Amino acid sequence: MAQLEICLSSDSDYLVQNIAKVCAAGADSIELCSQMAEQGLSVPAAVLRQARQACRADTKLRVMIRSRAGDFVYSPAEKQLMLQQINQAAELGADGVVLGAVLPDNQLDQHFMQTAAELCKRLTLDCTMHRAFDLCQNSAATLDLLVMLGVKRVLSNGTPWLSGLPISAGMAELAALQRHNQQRLTLVAGGGVTADNLPFLRRQLADGPQLCWHLYSAVLTGQQIDAQKLQTVRRLVKAVVASEHV
Repeated sequence: MAQLEICLSSDSDYLVQNIAKVCAAGADSIELCSQMAEQGLSVPAAVLRQARQACRADTKLRVMIRSRAGDFVYSPAEKQLMLQQINQAAELGADGVVLGAVLPDNQLDQHFMQTAAELCKRLTLDCTMHRAFDLCQNSAATLDLLVMLGVKRVLSNGTPWLSGLPISAGMAELAALQRHNQQRLTLVAGGGVTADNLPFLRRQLADGPQLCWHLYSAVLTGQQIDAQKLQTVRRLVKAVVASEHV
């Protein structure tokens, strides 16, 4: 059975209530980010502490590690800051972190990702690569590198980063990536998933615990989690389905 992850804005006035609703609905995990208008940045320590207190122990809490808006090519100082933020996330009780870095030619920044993944392992955090993955030219080769480096999860919607294409346009790529992955890490499908397209999307991928559906705005009304929308999504994610492409 696939997992369900809900992305929440740490800037929301309703953060504590939103976390409570996500936990009550039975979602498997929360990804917490600040500055969602910038595609998500690192979360302030005080807010992460508050979120950890509000989040149930059986709902994993993952936090974004991204020191600034813009591209994913980082200076040595920015990388050092992100490593410090990983340490801080562990100290404040996060279950995992979400990050990514590439080189100027859009190849994976192997050295930094290895350093980050090794730090996460020492701190017993799981490590997710965010959609910087969708910048990389060869997704299968990049996935192989991430497995080798110890990254546990990768977020993608199968289309080039900032292309504006819907996730439905990336399903052939995601299906090929899933076959190549062979359940070595968890494939997190996100970026435009909704209750309306989930039935179609689910039929394109093999169901199972190494697949996770990631949603943000589709379960919101204004700044607040809409419990009815969330329950609908959870029911769709957890329903038994026969995949068309396995």
